[in-house]
Amino acid sequence: MDKQLTTHRGGHLEALLNGCPDAILAINAEGIIKFANKEACKLTERTMSELIGESIIEVYESVEAAREANRKIYQAGGTIHDMECKTRTKSGKLIPVRVSASHLCDSNGKYIGGVGYFAQYRPWSGAEADVKARLEELEAELEAGKGTAAPVFDICPGLTVSVVTGNVDTRRFEDIAAGLLEHVEKVRSCVVLINLSSAVIEDKVAASLSRVIRTMHLLGATVVIAGMPKALARALEPLLGDVRLVKSLSSMEMALKESLNLIGYEISKKA
Repeated sequence: MDKQLTTHRGGHLEALLNGCPDAILAINAEGIIKFANKEACKLTERTMSELIGESIIEVYESVEAAREANRKIYQAGGTIHDMECKTRTKSGKLIPVRVSASHLCDSNGKYIGGVGYFAQYRPWSGAEADVKARLEELEAELEAGKGTAAPVFDICPGLTVSVVTGNVDTRRFEDIAAGLLEHVEKVRSCVVLINLSSAVIEDKVAASLSRVIRTMHLLGATVVIAGMPKALARALEPLLGDVRLVKSLSSMEMALKESLNLIGYEISKKA
């Protein structure tokens, strides 16, 4: 590695490395710095002669920090990206950096040194950290909200369909039910088909579902459910009082056929 760096020093490779906006340091197998670009000198507040020939430990916050960085490189299989640590300048100032580094091996796989890129960065201030945390919280809420509702639409006059997918707990089902009831009351649906075939539903939802079924009945609509899980059916049965308030079928195809029959339509195959 020493010969290679010496061969290119003063040539195109050196010009390329010196034009890099990040500090670059290369070491031999003993951890001695054999190459440094101009940004490395600037970052560490040292001249080239003060870096070349020194131990890489000199630019880390401490011996322990240098060993920890080397350990992480080994654990990562020889390469790390954006590891946060601190560089110690000649005056003793600690500068936060993100390090990307790799171990170098010869053709026989023997370790011969390493090269690292040290990118200076400014840590978040307290106020910035609070804003960032709040943004992440809002993004999480927004992402969660995408799955809160379920599509509600009318296939034909009198027949409303709601397709529920994903994980459904009591809170989410209450949101789905509120939107569904509002729609049914607005369009005066005669039949409401709720498709649960693609949903994973908690048994606790049974209480909310029984209220929806009874409310729909009072609004003059019949509820048809497709793909109700067995556990939910068992939990729902004692809560309804009269199981005839709801029609439950195992598949969406059968439930749709039943729903259309209830409003006077029939599905028939072409001759």
